[in-house]
Amino acid sequence: MGLNCDSQPVPRGRLLVIGAGYAGLATAIELVLAGFEAEVVEAVSQLSTQGDMIQIGSNATRLMARWGNVVKEIQAISAQPPTMTLFDKDGVELLTAPLPSEFDGYPVLFSNRGYIQKTVFEYARSIGVKFRFGSRVKSYFEDDTGAGIIIGDERIRADAIIACDGIHSAARKHLTGAQELARPSGFAVYRSWFSLDRLANHPLTKRFTESKVDQFYVWIGTDIHVILFTTIAVRGAVVFVTHHDTYEMEESWTFPGDRQDMLKVTEGWDPIIAAVISAIPQENIIDWKLLWRDPIKKWVSSKGRIAIAGDAAHPHLPTSGSGAAQAIEDAGTFGALLDKLGQDRIPLAFQIFERIRYERTSLTQRMGWETRHRWHQTDWAAVKVNPDYLKMPQPMWLYAHDARQYAYDQCDAAVESLEKGKGFNSTNLPEGYTHEDWTVEMMLALEKNQVQEHFYKVVNR
Repeated sequence: MGLNCDSQPVPRGRLLVIGAGYAGLATAIELVLAGFEAEVVEAVSQLSTQGDMIQIGSNATRLMARWGNVVKEIQAISAQPPTMTLFDKDGVELLTAPLPSEFDGYPVLFSNRGYIQKTVFEYARSIGVKFRFGSRVKSYFEDDTGAGIIIGDERIRADAIIACDGIHSAARKHLTGAQELARPSGFAVYRSWFSLDRLANHPLTKRFTESKVDQFYVWIGTDIHVILFTTIAVRGAVVFVTHHDTYEMEESWTFPGDRQDMLKVTEGWDPIIAAVISAIPQENIIDWKLLWRDPIKKWVSSKGRIAIAGDAAHPHLPTSGSGAAQAIEDAGTFGALLDKLGQDRIPLAFQIFERIRYERTSLTQRMGWETRHRWHQTDWAAVKVNPDYLKMPQPMWLYAHDARQYAYDQCDAAVESLEKGKGFNSTNLPEGYTHEDWTVEMMLALEKNQVQEHFYKVVNR
């Protein structure tokens, strides 16, 4: 990096990042750490600190370890439950599976999504990431030397754009040329975050408030599962109830939740569930529509100056436990590739990003569907033989991965494969796994048939 007359580092290039969610903030940070100037453009006027629980795997905290004290600050308010216990709908325990607290010294964290976003935002701002809030992108443009956006009557130009604008991504339409709406998955989830101490007054729930360790409980039944999560460090509790979606697709994919509706969905289930739901403040409940898009292979525009990442490229169901971590892996990959290839080869870096990330994220997306299938359409005979059938996948190929180092290591081979028109052999997948394309229709059909045992055994290595 060069120096100007004031001995300040000269940026290696300037990029716009669209969206200030996990993918956008992480990408902007990695760009600045690689010597580039990054400006984040966000539609909302300010970030919200509200939110419930999100999982940040060790494959993400490994990359975040370079971000000052961010991981330490998040870990201080996070849950790290030692086990996950699964029950049937009547409260009969099926499995208590150990949960890793770390891989290779990097923690696995369950934390409040709003707090994490705020902490990461503050770090991004401290290292020089620029922000433009309350600015909704009207359209995109690009040529051979740069790309830009139009906000109102203003044209903003940069060397390139990385759009992290979520599942309703407008940038995705620019890339594909098609108006492709996010589609309902057929399910929604009641989500809530509230004070753990609200559970102290009922004999069935008082024990959760007295525990010295974080709790992670899951109840499963046909087309429904319930999650209770406690975080001792902040005296917080989270309840999720995934259920059949009854709303028509409208302007919003979020609706106010109703405690009575939650009780109705879980009527006849373990009495503990009703006791927990009854303690949730009505105003703390939302009904969140689980939307989906088919995986697409095209993440980069025809001129190579606009790329999509995070949910815009690969939205995950919550049962994957990987959405946020894959967004952060995207960011680490961008940082490494742009650091190695530089400003003059940004289009090449974007193509390599697409090439080395697509198969991995397609697999982690599918894992979310497969896990939900096992919980919603449970093969009880298989559970009786092997309760581990119900475990949430936490394989080493996923949690011990270093996406940033992988990008550095594989960059030259990926460039060569692109230049010679050959396929690229991804090694950020489980050994023995062969990628296959899939669609939402395939997964919905799968839910009516037996889960693919070979797939599940391979990805859990």
